[in-house]
Amino acid sequence: MYSKFYSPNVIGVGSSKLDQSSYSHHADGDVGVAVIDRFTYYNLEFLENQIHDQSSRLTLGDLFDSYDEGEIHSTPGFRYDLFQGGEREARSRLVMDFFGNVQNVEGAKREEEDTRSWREDLAALQKLVEKMQQANTTNKPLHLGEPIAEISKNEADVESSLYEAPAGFRGIGTFDGQTLGVSVLTGIIGLWLAGALLKRKT
Repeated sequence: MYSKFYSPNVIGVGSSKLDQSSYSHHADGDVGVAVIDRFTYYNLEFLENQIHDQSSRLTLGDLFDSYDEGEIHSTPGFRYDLFQGGEREARSRLVMDFFGNVQNVEGAKREEEDTRSWREDLAALQKLVEKMQQANTTNKPLHLGEPIAEISKNEADVESSLYEAPAGFRGIGTFDGQTLGVSVLTGIIGLWLAGALLKRKT
C-alpha cells in the first residue's frame, strides 16, 4: 500500500511483500479469534522491552533491524524515498519522535464550560426540589411545565376544518354512520353465507 503514497516526509513500513501473507500471532481462547498479527506483536515487544522512557535514543533503524523474518513469518518492506534525506535520515530518526511525541493541549476552557454546565443543572434541580417541597406543605398541585394555552372555539373550528372527510361522507352523522356500518357488515356476511351454500351444493 505504501507504494501509492506521495506525501513528503513519510516513512513507509509494511509487514510483508505483495506475494506474502501477513500472519496472526496468537488467538484468544475466550473470543476464539486472533487478537494481534505477528508484525504488530514484535513491534510492540520492541517498544515495551527496549524503550523505558521518553529520553530513549533508539532510532527507527534500531526498530527495523530488530525484525526477525523467522519470527514474523514474512519479509517486512520499507520505503524511504519520500522522507527528506532518504534512508540515512529516516533510519536515524528517534523512535520517540513517532511513538512518544506529546502534544501540548490546553483544556482549561472546556473544563470551565463543563463546570458551568453542571452547576447550572444543579441549580435547576435545587429549584425543582424547593417547588416540590412547597407543593407538599401547601397541598397544591405542582406545575412543572409551561401552561398550555387554551384554544378558543373559533380556533378549534379552524383546526377541525383542516381535516375534512371525503365528499360522500361529509353529511353522515354519528347515528347514520353506525347504520351504514351495520348494513355493510350484514351484506358481507350474507355474501359469505351464499358462497358457502353454493360450494356445498356443488
